Amino acid sequence: MSSLEVSLDGAFWRFSARLGVGVRRSLGRLGAISWILYQCFWHGLRLRWHQLGVVLEVTRTQIRFTALDALSLTCFTAFLMGGITLLQVFGQLSAFGAETYLSRLLAKLVIRELGPLMVAIIVIGRSGTAIAAEMASMKLSGEVDSLWASGMNPVQYLLIPRLLGGIVSIFTLIVFFGAVALLGGFFLAWLWLPLSWRAFLDSLGKVIGSRELAITLVKSMLFGTFIPLICAYCGLRVQASPTEIPQAVTKAAVYSLVVVLVGGAVVSVMLYG
Repeated sequence: MSSLEVSLDGAFWRFSARLGVGVRRSLGRLGAISWILYQCFWHGLRLRWHQLGVVLEVTRTQIRFTALDALSLTCFTAFLMGGITLLQVFGQLSAFGAETYLSRLLAKLVIRELGPLMVAIIVIGRSGTAIAAEMASMKLSGEVDSLWASGMNPVQYLLIPRLLGGIVSIFTLIVFFGAVALLGGFFLAWLWLPLSWRAFLDSLGKVIGSRELAITLVKSMLFGTFIPLICAYCGLRVQASPTEIPQAVTKAAVYSLVVVLVGGAVVSVMLYG
């Protein structure tokens, strides 16, 4: 065997080893997040009546921060994205005389893909990073251990409210994003284009059906579940130094975005492929 073949063989095995380590770490993170999800489900079923009030109060706080405080940004983004998309689509369809399909194409694009993706990105940037930083700070300051010592379950008081708040908030924001993007976007495009409001609404009513509502519900459940869990997992992974908090926040944003992109693509292929 020549030296070149030995060198290539060694490079191949080194590449395979690095690839294997990366796959093993990814599967380990997936297993850890799945375990956290199982713990949330199990301890959620074991909540007692006197604990529900505290959990619901924390959940309301999470919904207010994640959904209500982000509503203006979401609506503004939806208004611009809907108007710009409508202008671009109209410019392409008008060349083929297919303006009647404008609202159908816009509705499918916004409701199926654009709305859930943009809402998930907004939630990751605002609330996901905040959850990661908060969990990391509580871990380093010993607050998580203090909850255990005082007889309070951290899963019930820290993770479950953020999980419920994420699901409710993302579903609400997706609904608002779709409505503002379609109606507000049409109004913005109507200022420059010869569009018929009645024809737009009639065509819109025909395209929005059970499948569009199903994909909104499925993606809101998927994103609302995994974004807070991934961010909490990254925050709770810190060990001893405050300098780990920015790293945890960055990892939380990156991992959440990857899950959103991959999960959204899988759901779209399963429902519309």
